[in-house]
Amino acid sequence: MKLLKNKVILLVLSLLLYSLSFGQKVKEPAVISGTLSEKGTYKQIYLDTLNGQNPWIFASSLIDEKGEFTLVAPITETEILRLRLDDKNYIMMILTPGEKITFKTTGIKLGTDSYVTGSMNTQLLYNTLNTFQTFDKNRAELNKMYADAQNSPAKDSLNTAIIGQLRANDSLQKHFLTSQMEKHPSSLAWVFFTDKLDMTKDFDIIRKVDAAMMKEYPDNSFVTDRHQQVELESKTAVGATAPEIALPDAEGNIRKLSSLKGKIVLIDFWASWCGPCRQENPNVVNIYNKYHDKGFEVFSVSLDKDRQSWLNAIAKDNLIWPNHVSDLKYWKSAGAVAYGVNSIPCTFLLDKKGRIVAKRLRGQDLDNKVKELCE
Repeated sequence: MKLLKNKVILLVLSLLLYSLSFGQKVKEPAVISGTLSEKGTYKQIYLDTLNGQNPWIFASSLIDEKGEFTLVAPITETEILRLRLDDKNYIMMILTPGEKITFKTTGIKLGTDSYVTGSMNTQLLYNTLNTFQTFDKNRAELNKMYADAQNSPAKDSLNTAIIGQLRANDSLQKHFLTSQMEKHPSSLAWVFFTDKLDMTKDFDIIRKVDAAMMKEYPDNSFVTDRHQQVELESKTAVGATAPEIALPDAEGNIRKLSSLKGKIVLIDFWASWCGPCRQENPNVVNIYNKYHDKGFEVFSVSLDKDRQSWLNAIAKDNLIWPNHVSDLKYWKSAGAVAYGVNSIPCTFLLDKKGRIVAKRLRGQDLDNKVKELCE
């Protein structure tokens, strides 16, 4: 009786597992059917996964004497992959299960000259890159015109006109990119364009794309890595309350940013070894001298590693304000980590309530904003 009962249980479990597996739809692989214009040079083509630090071969295909191949990619979700002939000859692809992709080359190299159909994300990626090439060409021509204009008697007027054209070109390029992002916010193609937008000026579209990609691809490492940056930027976005900084000063005493609440405060991330920081220091000193009596303070966070170098730079640059702090941990400084600082000089300007009102201002732009807040 006990044996019969066990058999019944096993039968029920087997039927349950079968019904579950039958109900799950097996995803079809992506298939790339390609033709290379360069015939005979390459005998095999590879599809590399980019998960982790080092790419590894995910799938491959032989290339026949006609330059043709059919590569089957058994992916289970949309992924960024690299189609490669060798380490210097490759094209990035964004593949989705079930896609039937046609791939042709018009030259020896893979890349923007390749013609891809059947993969919406890959086509979006390369349509954007190809359009960017037009803007880059315009920029190069304008830069040459600017260089040539320096020997002209009409240099000043030419410079003004050319700089205006450069700015217009950059503005059109950014408008093109953001309009494409608005149309397809969740596309993995935007992973390749994160450096084309400014985290401060373009944060609204960056945040929109991040939210869409996280919803669509919550486990994709490229998406989650970018999401961490966006989350950190959100904490220091204009309008946010400035995160606390509590670090030792030159005497080892802890100074807190919050102790300056009620003042207009410039958080200045810098270091003795940073040339641009040292060049900007006279401007910060000048602004401090002009507006300190009106309630302006500077809270300097050094990314130095050597204590004496830090102190020598303070003295040499005549940084006369008292709020100098550093944990001497270089880029791992607790202050830099809290504010997502990855380049210096980097500034955050706070109002009297401790809210961030401007970021990454330097020179006259910084002076103008401090004057506005102090009046």
